[in-house]
Amino acid sequence: MAKIKVKLEDWLKYLEDRVNVDLYVWGANDELCINLLDKICNMEEKKENVDRILTLLQKRLLQGVDFLKIRCDDCSGLAIGFLIKAGILKSDKTADKLYKLLKEHEISIDDVKAGDYLFMGSESKKTHVGYAISHTDAVESKNRDVGVVQTAIRDRGWGWACRPDWYEGTPEPSKYVITRELYYRTDGKPLMNGDDVREVQKRLNKLGFNCGTVDGIFGKKTDIAVRNFQSDSGLTADGIVGKKTTEAMGFIWKG
Repeated sequence: MAKIKVKLEDWLKYLEDRVNVDLYVWGANDELCINLLDKICNMEEKKENVDRILTLLQKRLLQGVDFLKIRCDDCSGLAIGFLIKAGILKSDKTADKLYKLLKEHEISIDDVKAGDYLFMGSESKKTHVGYAISHTDAVESKNRDVGVVQTAIRDRGWGWACRPDWYEGTPEPSKYVITRELYYRTDGKPLMNGDDVREVQKRLNKLGFNCGTVDGIFGKKTDIAVRNFQSDSGLTADGIVGKKTTEAMGFIWKG
């Protein structure tokens, strides 16, 4: 998936530097506190949340943390800021969208190691994300009262784990090749079918865009799933799996 690679040690050092320094601010992506201080009230919906943020800021300063080093992140923003600066991502993503991006690289919680992403929530929506720094510990932007902290994985109830492929040394997976446009036929002709349709259905299901049974037939449910994927990916939601949609799904286009 990722053509640009980063060093795992750079990511872990970045997380280490954020622990007990950064504040949790909803919608922030690794942004300097000094630049956001006058905007926090507009970014937070409730005054009580603003008060919690400012109380933690005061605590940080009393502990001797350099004001110019304090940054603001929400749970996904802790990673998003780093990934955007590295060129891996181009825009903000929620915890749920991060999970959908990484779902094809899902692993067992028991197999977690440094660099893996950890998720909480439900089957239908992930609401929080943290980042493993070892088999036993993680760093997360936890809440407005404690900000970015290191926690024990076993104590936090993470339900899902994924292993990104954007670290140096991660082998590039082989990619399926799509050689024709795929779409839902409404002209009375037989529905499009084949292994290429099957691969698209498998990928859509893995990414959380339910197209039902993987049967290799481009039916109405697959059409809806494709349109939803296109809309979520910033593409024209026309239901046609052409060059842009193929590449957005992580396949190779040779149509």
